[in-house]
Amino acid sequence: MKRNLIRIISLILVAVFALGALASCGTKKEEEEKDQLAAIQEAGKFVVGIEGAYPPFNYHDDSGELTGFDVEVAKAVAEKLGVTAEFVEAPWDSLLAGVDSGRFDTVINCVSVSDERKEKYDFSDPYVYSPTQILVRTANDSIKSIDDLSGKKLAGNSTNVLASWYESLGVELVPIDTSSEAINLLLSDRVDFLSFSGITFSSYLDEHPDTDIKVAFNIDDAEQQVAIPIRKGETRLLDSINQALEELREDGTIVALSEEFLKSDFTVSASE
Repeated sequence: MKRNLIRIISLILVAVFALGALASCGTKKEEEEKDQLAAIQEAGKFVVGIEGAYPPFNYHDDSGELTGFDVEVAKAVAEKLGVTAEFVEAPWDSLLAGVDSGRFDTVINCVSVSDERKEKYDFSDPYVYSPTQILVRTANDSIKSIDDLSGKKLAGNSTNVLASWYESLGVELVPIDTSSEAINLLLSDRVDFLSFSGITFSSYLDEHPDTDIKVAFNIDDAEQQVAIPIRKGETRLLDSINQALEELREDGTIVALSEEFLKSDFTVSASE
């Protein structure tokens, strides 16, 4: 009888340990299956990587408040997701790496869509379209077309969507962190030209109407599509962001923000 009792106790202990292991596995499986949208909504915040120094998309106003077109778009998208936007400022070159590491949920910082970037990230539908312009000093008449760029210096960074294309033309890339730094390099003749979106230069002209910078030419077929990148495979998050953007387009929010910060409606492609 004593042996039977010991055997029964042993079986009970085995069953208890087995149930505990199953419960542990179930919890682990649930954690693994929790997608990014669920994690964002559980945390109550949408963590957005941003420069904080790229007007009119993001910058600090006179009171030190972070504002700009992308800042307000991010806030509006976050509200549609049922959370608040939390901004983390970092240099441009490190922003997408922050998505890779999980430091940010996304980057909303005038991120242009490219084939190379699409290999690594899923992109939302575009919410801004902008021509690519070549800028030079007002007195510079030596740069009039793409053929004139070889051997010239460009203030930019290696993560620019057109960086490798410029380098293939024989352009020397002079690294910068901000658009203000790029403009200063051009005005001091330390570079020969800049490659800016039409939106950025339009905003700059609005604040600096007497600037010593002009548009040399637009690059044909290089309209930049600005969208929101997220980690690959987060389907529910991508669908929710696209739905949020669609609602913000339909109710006029994005157009109003574009006209306020970008000085025109850049929410529609020139090809449409």
